[in-house]
Parts: sequence; C-alpha cells; structure tokens
Amino acid sequence: MTHKPLHNFHIPVMGLAYTIDSPIRVAQYGISSVISIIDDEILEKMKGFYNKKFNLDYFGISTKTEDYRAKRITAYLDMVDDIVNEKFESFKQEITKNKEALKNFIAILPNTSDLKTGLQNLVSQKDNLGSGIKNFIESNLKPGSIDVNIMTKVDKDNYKKGEQLPVMFNDAHASLRGFAQSKLSSSMVLSAGMNPRLYSYIEEFDDFFPDQNGILKKKIILKVSDFRSAMIQGNFLAKKGLWISEYRIESGLNCGGHAFATEGMLLGPIMEEFKQKKK
Repeated sequence: MTHKPLHNFHIPVMGLAYTIDSPIRVAQYGISSVISIIDDEILEKMKGFYNKKFNLDYFGISTKTEDYRAKRITAYLDMVDDIVNEKFESFKQEITKNKEALKNFIAILPNTSDLKTGLQNLVSQKDNLGSGIKNFIESNLKPGSIDVNIMTKVDKDNYKKGEQLPVMFNDAHASLRGFAQSKLSSSMVLSAGMNPRLYSYIEEFDDFFPDQNGILKKKIILKVSDFRSAMIQGNFLAKKGLWISEYRIESGLNCGGHAFATEGMLLGPIMEEFKQKKK
C-alpha cells in the first residue's frame, strides 16, 4: 500500500552531515528527509552519540571488522529507524492526550491535507473525542520516510594491507550495500551522474525489486539535471528490471552544492522538456 506524504515538501540531503540526523528530529511529524551515507566515519560517530543519548545497545564497529563500511551504515540506519519509531509512538500518544499539542500539529499540516481536514472535523466534535482521534491517528498518521543519498561518483577503490579490495568494497558500493541490508523501507537517492558499475550492483539485492504484490521495499530516486540524463539513466536501470520511483530535477550549476558543467539551460526550459516528452 502506498501512503500519500503528509507534507508537500521534504528535507533534501545537505552535504555529508547537515541532514545526517534529520529523521530523528522531524520524522515523527510525517516529514521525510534524506541522509548522506557515503561517509561511514561520520555515521559511526553519530551512532555513538545517539547510542549514549537514548541508552541503546548498538556496539561500535571498528575498521578492523570485515566489510566495516557497509556494516556501519546498516547499523546507523537501523538505529535511526528504531529511534524514529519510538518517537513516533510517543508523539501519537501526546497528540491523542494533549489538545494543545494536537492543535499545534494540525497547524503545520498543509491546507490540502486530508489528515488535517479529518483532525479538524474530529476536534470540532464533542462526543468520544479521545477515542475518535486515537483511531483516526492510528489509521492515517505515518512517520516521514528515512531516505538516503549516494553520490554515485564517490566510489573510490579501497585497499587492505596494500592489496586492492574487490569492487564491492568501493565506497559507493559499500554505501549501497549498507542501505540494502538495513531494515528500512524507504528510498535511495542517486545523484552526481551515472555509474554503470554501481547501477549494475543494485540488481543483486531483492529489496529493490517488487514483491508478489508489486510493492517495493526500497525505491530508487534519480537526481538529474536534464531530460537526456533522466532517459539514459532510467533506461539503463529499466533494462535490469529496476523501477525508478521518482526523478528529482536539480540545477546543474548547484546540484547539492557541487557544480556540474552544463550548457547553461535554465530550469524553466528543462522542466518544459520533461513536460513535452514524458509519456
């Protein structure tokens, strides 16, 4: 089942660490955000911070551990998911019992939100207010998605005792594997251009393919700067049976803080080309 986002915006990835813990801060309000997972060292430090703050039992993963990059990423994402779910349950209880907290939450929802309309109707009623709101929230309120970003070209070779490790241990490959092996059901945002070797690696993980009900546990989102890039990358993945759930269009001049050479087309004409050529 696909749930419509509660909000008409999301928090995009910002650098390596600006949004590294955004889901912990805002996911309980239904706001989705994107974490950069290319730097395992930062993720490991953040895991240690939140492990202590919330008194969790996640253990440190040293660089001597086999496949430590992917394991660090998986552990961090699983921890974030645990914290988000716990905060989400607490938030549901709070807005069920505290009318002021409920009104504040309703105020941040967009006016086009069905959830906002439903909650406003319930608040205006006097009978069975508590049970009615509780049942409505349980059925309609979902936490924001914990999405991840991988810069596809940040895929350097890695070495152990002077010997080059197999390609699967390259940076971006390890990041992809870390997300694929996590318990998250969310999206992977691929940015910074096409990496055929990395894209081919995606098909080794079942979570990126639809199940028998046509549901994707892990979705693929492509960040592109123009229609041509979208078609090339999309066709490459489609031939492998991989679905593209969304295209996010960014200016090539400032794509996530990284400048990419383009012909200087403005976003308006780029969007128009998508509009004219989409099927």
